[in-house]
Amino acid sequence: MSLSSLQDAKEQVRQAVDIVDLVGSYMALRRQGRGYVAVCPWHDDSRPSLHVNPERQSFKCWVCDIGGDIFSFLMRIEGLEFRESLEMLADRAGITLAPSRQASGQSSEFERRNLYQAVAWAEEKFHRYLLADPAAEVARSYLSHRGISQDTTERFHLGMAPDRWDWLLTEARQTEWSPAVLERVGLVASRQSGQGYYDRFRRRLMFPIRDTRSRPIAFGGRVLPGQVANDADRPEAKYINSPETPLFSKSSQLYALDLAREGIAREQTVVVMEGYTDVILAHQHGITHAVAVLGTALGEKHVPLLRRFTDRITLVLDGDDAGQKRTMQILDELLALFVSQEIDLRILTLPQGADPCDVIASQGSESFRHQLSTAVDALEHKIVAVTNGLASAPTTHASAQAVEAILDTLARGMPSASSATSTALVREQQVMSRLSRQFGVAEETLRTRLVARRHEITARQHTARVGVRDRAGEAATVPPSRIQLSHWERELIELLIHHADVVPLLADRLDPAQIENPFCRRTFQDVVRLYRGGQTPSFEQLILATDDSAEKNVLVECDERGREKVANDARQRAIDLLDRLDEHHRESRRNQQKAVFHKKSLHPKEEDKQLSQFFKELMPPQKNDR
Repeated sequence: MSLSSLQDAKEQVRQAVDIVDLVGSYMALRRQGRGYVAVCPWHDDSRPSLHVNPERQSFKCWVCDIGGDIFSFLMRIEGLEFRESLEMLADRAGITLAPSRQASGQSSEFERRNLYQAVAWAEEKFHRYLLADPAAEVARSYLSHRGISQDTTERFHLGMAPDRWDWLLTEARQTEWSPAVLERVGLVASRQSGQGYYDRFRRRLMFPIRDTRSRPIAFGGRVLPGQVANDADRPEAKYINSPETPLFSKSSQLYALDLAREGIAREQTVVVMEGYTDVILAHQHGITHAVAVLGTALGEKHVPLLRRFTDRITLVLDGDDAGQKRTMQILDELLALFVSQEIDLRILTLPQGADPCDVIASQGSESFRHQLSTAVDALEHKIVAVTNGLASAPTTHASAQAVEAILDTLARGMPSASSATSTALVREQQVMSRLSRQFGVAEETLRTRLVARRHEITARQHTARVGVRDRAGEAATVPPSRIQLSHWERELIELLIHHADVVPLLADRLDPAQIENPFCRRTFQDVVRLYRGGQTPSFEQLILATDDSAEKNVLVECDERGREKVANDARQRAIDLLDRLDEHHRESRRNQQKAVFHKKSLHPKEEDKQLSQFFKELMPPQKNDR
């Protein structure tokens, strides 16, 4: 059945897939009352903390604050985006989805499924050539020399591109893959003359790059020893990756993450390396929670991908001069990730001239694991780098400069206190305490300097965004990993979910502009729209209306907590809620008026008038029948 509407598709999939069956296919469920419980896979759970509610088709772990519906469960457990989870669940239910909307002018031959299949075909061709063709003996000998076994070669599906400009193009003539499709996925390139195509990869060992669903999306190619040549069409480099394609972006993908997922879950951490071979040998020696960046530094786009699986990251940097140089180049960015993304980021720099595969091959996996355990967190790494053996005493000019350098990085990475989560505030306090002890500077002094630097940076960023705001209407913001709602806003959502009878009262007295949190405001507007359209708002409608896992989590939490209060007088709760909001606004106006009086800038008559109004508003509001 083909579904033209995404909302219809979500509703049909939701009805077809039972969350108990879905969760039960990943972990053992035990009946508890009217629901089920399981050991939570996202934290070190000593007793079942994951609750599954078959009536509401929702799940929630109160320990690690993760919850949602079938879509967000699959997104979290499999590390998927929403559309991918929808497609997997639709396949599970035997439902055919309508293709996602194509970009203007984009041919159907470039649909993503078609592109995935083309890359998978090429991966198999390269792999079979490596395993069986006599001309691939040089690649097989290289792998043997590096200590990579046959089983590992097959597990990582390594391959080889022959020493021909048109090998893949020729092989594709017997298939449905046109040169245009192969170019679209980065396997071939157009000649500079504009006449025809040539294979992008030639005489190279091929490392397939896969997404978290183990679908091939790109390749890394290493030139083999003795095979280097320089040609006019394509200058040689030791390693080349596929170009950016609709399937692949090197700044947001990681090598072998699909194979490392089980190891990451078991170790509760991920090890990020710099090379394909490093990761392959690490996995072969039992270090199966290792992944690699793809010719770029670990950056902010990698963090959301990794946080689907763990909040603990150890970055391993090579000990050669190039590795040390890269460390200094990205150190500020790494520390900004450490303090702003609320992750435990540790850095291990190997001894001079060493890389992970050398250490593992010469010293063994246990020795390498021991070195991993000595990795320092990003802040300590920054302190060591900027002090470079200096005495900690702040009286020296160099030490003072070191403190300023660290605070400058923190100011760019840490959110302000007004927008920070409770976890971020604790992290900031810990950082300030560590700097105070390290340099012998009072925390209050450090915090004052941090606030000042943050204000300077914010002012510069504001100036830079003015033009963008003028063009786009408002500045783009990065959504937080956790939605911060006030107690008042949570109470509002609980009422909207469980007490449709108070929606008329709320709709009549509450202006959406009074709701500060965008998600809460949008939820209120959705409920009012449904009510005025003659529908009774429901939890199912609200959770299906959003594809964001953090928003789904909030809805499940408000649903669960709201059910504990259903016996209370809902109308009185709504009235109390509105009264508290009115009082909050009166208090805000009083504070504004006080500020005006303190400035003493009013004409005496105007001041008398405002004072009269001020004292009038101090009088308690008259009770009336609501």
